Amino acid sequence: MPGSRRRYLAFFLLGVLVGAVAANVRLAQQLDWLHLTSERLRQQLDATACELAEVKEKVAQQHLQVVTAVEPIITFPPNSKPPVLEGQAISLALAKEVQRLMAPLVGQEVSKINLVLVPGLVDDRVVKINGRSFKLKVTLVLISERVVVHVQAQPQANLSP
Repeated sequence: MPGSRRRYLAFFLLGVLVGAVAANVRLAQQLDWLHLTSERLRQQLDATACELAEVKEKVAQQHLQVVTAVEPIITFPPNSKPPVLEGQAISLALAKEVQRLMAPLVGQEVSKINLVLVPGLVDDRVVKINGRSFKLKVTLVLISERVVVHVQAQPQANLSP
């Protein structure tokens, strides 16, 4: 009996050792694959970074400024500010609507934009948000690569029930 226990123990230990070696070989293969993938991605990132630097240099040489974003800042008249949480929700919805209205500016060269017409994209529009109407009044527009537009949202009386 003691000899058969030793034999089973030897087979068990041999199985554990073979299993450990097989797992080690498998993990080594995965590690090699991950290392190669990491290097390939690093090369792609370096190539893309060089490409981006070249594009930025060319744009800088041409001195072109292109509108890349519209950033609305929504305010309410002091006498008609909504509650804080509702005001944040309304401001977010109004900002989204102002961005939609001013979307044609994105991608345009700043020097080619008719500055007189820009406020008219939003000024004096009535927008419905959550069943309430707001009249938008543009108070300030700053135009560069980011168009910053300050808009005052005046609540309107709802005429229909």
